[in-house]
Amino acid sequence: MYDRQARLFGDAGQDILSRTKVGIIGLGGAGSLVAEYLGRLGVGEFVLADPDRAALTNLPRLVAARSSDALSWFANPTQPAWMRQLATRLALPKVKLARRNILRANRNARVDAIFGDFLEAEVAAKFIDCDHLFLAADTMGARLLFNAIVHQYLIPGVQVGAKVRIDSTSGEVLDAYSVVRPVTPDSGCLLCNRLVNAVKLQAETISDAERRAQRYVEEPDVVVPSVVTLNAVATAQAANDFLFYITGLQESNANSAYLRIQPRGRRMWFDEVRKSPTCQECGSASKSRLARGDARRLPVRDRH
Repeated sequence: MYDRQARLFGDAGQDILSRTKVGIIGLGGAGSLVAEYLGRLGVGEFVLADPDRAALTNLPRLVAARSSDALSWFANPTQPAWMRQLATRLALPKVKLARRNILRANRNARVDAIFGDFLEAEVAAKFIDCDHLFLAADTMGARLLFNAIVHQYLIPGVQVGAKVRIDSTSGEVLDAYSVVRPVTPDSGCLLCNRLVNAVKLQAETISDAERRAQRYVEEPDVVVPSVVTLNAVATAQAANDFLFYITGLQESNANSAYLRIQPRGRRMWFDEVRKSPTCQECGSASKSRLARGDARRLPVRDRH
């Protein structure tokens, strides 16, 4: 079955993949692609986490999603509100959709599909013995926790995603790009590189009602643009990076900078990674999180 790809990295490489345990955080547009690629490569074990269900508007970005997964007949905007709410509550969880795709590609894979929030302590604990992590959830809380696990438990990982910026007044497309950000214990962390926004992180900790109460002007919810091909560029590169790293084929001088790809101008460039020796996450200071394992508490959500 794996004859063609094993001609690249050999039977030994295929065996490594079959014994590798990968964690994927977020199984939306980007995460579902990562699951599909790694399932077809023959990765042997997965831990998946996502608290959301398939919805009508994200079917175009979820690999092999069916309209029935989102209960599309019930979710149609022409249906009564109670029927649409029923679809929201009963649609297929994204982790189950991803699990279905992985097992379709590799029936021998072991998949722990967690329909829950990565920020919950019992969910985060499932990821601390993975061999590699993929962060495909773009909240500040998920970034902070992913960053902590990478450095606390010495697990290499990568953050993947895509960003589209639209002028809210004119509707003009200001920018559209995909990003691949390797995060390893010996490179600069997401905090060093100012990729965890403290203001947004604080906003994520309050309820929707509290958030609305803090607004001076009632604003409609912002629907963020998202396109499957932008996700595909980032996730394919991240999967290739993982493949060549885990099989030992990555060049010793491979570039570890953050990669940004801008399709409108057919441009790509690297953002150099900063690392602070005094960083409390990845630095060498005595109170750093680096290599502390269970001796440090992860930044998980407090139930109270």
